Amino acid sequence: MITIRAALRHLRLRLLPVPGQALGLVVLVAVLAAALVSAPLMVASAEQGAWEQERDRLSETVLGATLGTTTQARRQRTSDTRISRATELDEAVTEAARRARVDQDGLGLPETIGFLMDPILFTGPEGGGYAQLVFRTGSFEGLEIVAGQATDTGVLIPQRMAERSGLGPGDRLPVTPSMRPGGAELVVGGVYADLTTPLPETWQPHSFLFLPRLDERSGNLVHPPPAVLAPRDTAVATAAALEEHLFLEWFLPLDPGLPVAVARDAVGATQRMQAAIASPESAVSRLVDEEGYQTPVGRTALPTALETVDTTGTLLEPPVRAVGIGGGVAALVLVGAWAAQRMRRREDEQRSLVARGLSPARGAGQAAREAVLPVLLGLAAGGAIGWLLVQRLGPADTIPPGVLGRSLAVLAGGGIAAVAVVAVVTAVLVTRLDSIGSGQAAHVLARVPWLAITAVLAVVATVPLFTAEPAAEGGGIDVLTLVVPLLITVVVAGALTAALPRLATGPGGRLRRLPVGPFLAARRVLAGQGAARLVVVTTALSLGLVVYAGALGSSTDRTIATKAAVATGSDVVVPIGADTTGRELPPGAMVVGVEREATLLPGAARVNVLVVRPDAVAGVVRWDEGLADRPLDELMTALAGDGGQRVPVLVAGDVADGVVDGTDGELTLDFGYYSMPVQVVGRAEAFPGQSSSEPLVVAEWDAYLAAVEEAGRDPALVLAREVWSRGELVGVLDSLAATGYVPSAQDQPTTADAFTARPELTAQTWSLDYLRAVALAAGVLGLVGVTMHAVAQQRRRTVAGLLLRRMGMTDRAADVSAGLEIGLLAGLSALVAVVVALPASALVLRVLDPVPSLEPEAVFAVPWGSIAAVGAGVVLVTVIGSWLVGRTARRATGGQVMRDAT
Repeated sequence: MITIRAALRHLRLRLLPVPGQALGLVVLVAVLAAALVSAPLMVASAEQGAWEQERDRLSETVLGATLGTTTQARRQRTSDTRISRATELDEAVTEAARRARVDQDGLGLPETIGFLMDPILFTGPEGGGYAQLVFRTGSFEGLEIVAGQATDTGVLIPQRMAERSGLGPGDRLPVTPSMRPGGAELVVGGVYADLTTPLPETWQPHSFLFLPRLDERSGNLVHPPPAVLAPRDTAVATAAALEEHLFLEWFLPLDPGLPVAVARDAVGATQRMQAAIASPESAVSRLVDEEGYQTPVGRTALPTALETVDTTGTLLEPPVRAVGIGGGVAALVLVGAWAAQRMRRREDEQRSLVARGLSPARGAGQAAREAVLPVLLGLAAGGAIGWLLVQRLGPADTIPPGVLGRSLAVLAGGGIAAVAVVAVVTAVLVTRLDSIGSGQAAHVLARVPWLAITAVLAVVATVPLFTAEPAAEGGGIDVLTLVVPLLITVVVAGALTAALPRLATGPGGRLRRLPVGPFLAARRVLAGQGAARLVVVTTALSLGLVVYAGALGSSTDRTIATKAAVATGSDVVVPIGADTTGRELPPGAMVVGVEREATLLPGAARVNVLVVRPDAVAGVVRWDEGLADRPLDELMTALAGDGGQRVPVLVAGDVADGVVDGTDGELTLDFGYYSMPVQVVGRAEAFPGQSSSEPLVVAEWDAYLAAVEEAGRDPALVLAREVWSRGELVGVLDSLAATGYVPSAQDQPTTADAFTARPELTAQTWSLDYLRAVALAAGVLGLVGVTMHAVAQQRRRTVAGLLLRRMGMTDRAADVSAGLEIGLLAGLSALVAVVVALPASALVLRVLDPVPSLEPEAVFAVPWGSIAAVGAGVVLVTVIGSWLVGRTARRATGGQVMRDAT
């Protein structure tokens, strides 16, 4: 037992001779590992997150694959069995899906839906009319059956059809073609409650079978014929008896919660199924050849969604890689500093070993051996921390398993680099210990004006930010945008610390009036020694990165939200018919008018026109105070004012000031076939609804419609209408249906969420979130460095501290001195960080405009959260650092100091 214990102690001394030092290396390597491993994990998480975002936005119903055909012949060909063999075609398509193994790659087996190409006529005891015959896999599921029940041969009719015809369960339902003789008879099995919005998810792609649509010509609602739901065999047999052709569709649903890797497999499964259907040996091809069916053609939104995912990943990867590598390099620099500190703390031991023949290679090998265990522990801890942080705070909770191998390879490379840095730094310092003097090279390097060179580099790197225009497709984080603020911070912090000794000569007399603790702290800080200057510069860099990343992130979030509000108008925009009317809309919604392609005279500027009710605007739009130099309520008050013979308008966008000022705002809108005098009552940089770079003219509703009528035009014919509303799309559509407004069948609704889901916006948002996380880690390291510097300084000042105690300096005064010194160093660093980072981020922000083609330009936001975090960090490090310094000082005794000196 004693032998084993001695062996373990010997092994511990060889691997960890100084556990406290090793702990510092563990922390640094953990940061290195977290920075390196988080980059590939972040890219993989972003891929999964972008897929989940697309999946939620489009729904799994839309992303599934759909194949369609009809029972009409693809060429002039007569067959008496083409319609009746639709059941064989259905079974053949299902068999092709099984042979393609689609159910093993994220897709379900086909769900069939069929309906008549032309409605049929029905008659009942109390009346008749047109009806649509529909069958679907599981069509009776989820229905509220109010009378009777679903059977294998009977049909279900809607409640309004039952009330109008007098039919009920068990009755016969005679049906005939609408254009020719013939007939068949169905048996009513039950009655189902009419389907209204919101439809069950399975019926949403075929809402036209149940919901009314708007006739664009008449502006009236057109209700579809009632849908008679029948089993497949009954529906096909009836269609064959009536010689009515069928539309046939097969829907392959996407498995719920599918990861992105399996979604890619689902695309391949869809292609395999299409190939299986087209194969000459397939039953589908045989039926196509025998009956003349059109070959079922597939369509799916899945490839487009995955293309969006790939675009997001492509845009995200370069900035994330740059930030991750930058964080790793910074951590390696700190590892090198740790190796140098290790040599300084053991300088006497190392000099003795060098005198006995220790070579640089042997010293490097010994340092590398001591670093192996801390590096391994740091890699394990940092890798786990990086994985957990990305998993918990990243774009997705699930990280694709394929990234594990790349992450481990990056982790191993980081560990090898850390050990190599320790070995190289140790070898260099051992070589210097074995030499006399600092050498000619050291003297040359000491005379190099590094601060001036850095200032020149900062100026050269900053020039492109002033001259470059934002990229047409939007900007992103790159090396230039990362390096420029760091260079400026180094220059400012270096110049400030270089000036500190000069400042000390001025207020020297005033400093002597201070109590001993504050006086000592001020003198030590103003002395501007090399170590203190280095601490201020490095801490300013780390804290500046926190503020800089926070400013870019907050400003980008504000810019995206503002551009989304401007581009869409409100949360949801639903086009409606020009003369559609309904009941009063709920709060948070309003009807607006839109007219495109007008000319503003004089100046001949192409503009678009938006017509609003001023009293409703504030409750609908998402207004940013940076869009105009006046509050929104003042603009709306001016717009609602009396313009006399002219229509009061606001002008948003790039319209020359001379055009407005030179005419006192009295302009003319020319639409080609009529014109309108307007009076400009306000200006804005941009306004909600300005979906292009062209200027927007915002007019008051009543005055504008009166002017249109005065020009002899019908407002319903010249002014398109939209409903702007806050809320979610589904809820808005439900509220519109409840108030009698029907969306246009030609134009799709738009949402602000869809705008913010654009790949370039998602990529930039996530990359800046990653930058903020890395910057926060850098800030913590910077503040830890201040604490470590203070403790190291206290060890070097042990003799001076004992002498001060002998001279009557109290422990309280010593603690005050230490706390003030730490606070001054950290506070000075924080001040430089904030002063430099805010204007630097405002400068870079213009280049990072995610959508430069849309107004307004990038909007700056002060990162109060980041500034508060920096301030809290300074206070915290001051308290902790002063406690550690005091603890270290009180542990030193005069006897121990004398023994160490001998």
